[in-house]
Amino acid sequence: SLLLRGAAAIIEAYLIYWAVVYYVARKWFGFSREWSVPLASGISICGVAASIATGGAIRARPAVPILVSSLVVVFAVVEVLILPFFAQHFLLREPLVAGAWMGLAVKTDGAAVAGGGITESLILAKAAAEGIKYQPGWILATTTTVKIFIDIFIGVWAFILGYIWTNHIDKGPDKAKPREIWQRFPKFILGFALVFAVSLWLAIGSTPAIAKALPAAAGEANVFRVIFFVLTFFSIGVLSDFRKLWQQGFGKLAAVYFVSLFGFVIWVGLLISWIFFAGVKPPLAG
Repeated sequence: SLLLRGAAAIIEAYLIYWAVVYYVARKWFGFSREWSVPLASGISICGVAASIATGGAIRARPAVPILVSSLVVVFAVVEVLILPFFAQHFLLREPLVAGAWMGLAVKTDGAAVAGGGITESLILAKAAAEGIKYQPGWILATTTTVKIFIDIFIGVWAFILGYIWTNHIDKGPDKAKPREIWQRFPKFILGFALVFAVSLWLAIGSTPAIAKALPAAAGEANVFRVIFFVLTFFSIGVLSDFRKLWQQGFGKLAAVYFVSLFGFVIWVGLLISWIFFAGVKPPLAG
């Protein structure tokens, strides 16, 4: 049930998010398609990974998704410092709505999971003070489940954009072949799908002992994920002329992000979370 709700919430939210953010970037702020696509993906789908994936799918200059990614990280930190306290105050009676909201509103996996963990701690503490003791882990699990589906959706959306770009926007005299779409498809997305499938199999189809050990294993694996992301940013940075990119309007890029995130994305994410998770409560502790 939680998986189905998470999947439905993501499909509903991102069919709305991406188109609106792309429109804002293009029509209100005058950005080119090369900038608008990674920006819309970074704000609406999943921050860093989505920016890099869709930037690769449309063959944007390498520094475009990395600048978008830097904005994602900065704003994600701000969200983690603010949104959990709003959730504690306004969503105390709807803890799973709060968990889903963190997954839909906070960009990047690490920041979203951190936001879900902080939100769970705050809500469980306040609820316990009122005599309601929920089982721990359910709010954070909701955040994580939503984020996992978002990661898988990155691959789907990168493929769709690659197809549209190849056949309708950046097309040559001959119609592009499926091989060209595959060449533009960011291959690291396949890793998301593989890891999700293996993790789901271990959690559902393996022994209880293995399933219990999964959170610790995921924590260890996350260390390597962070290292490889740092190496990615470093490599792109070495090849980029950031002075020219700043001259192209980095402040305006941040303005698009601010307007879209705080004027639209956060609140639509809250609405979608409420529609799909309102009334669903974590089990009470023994």
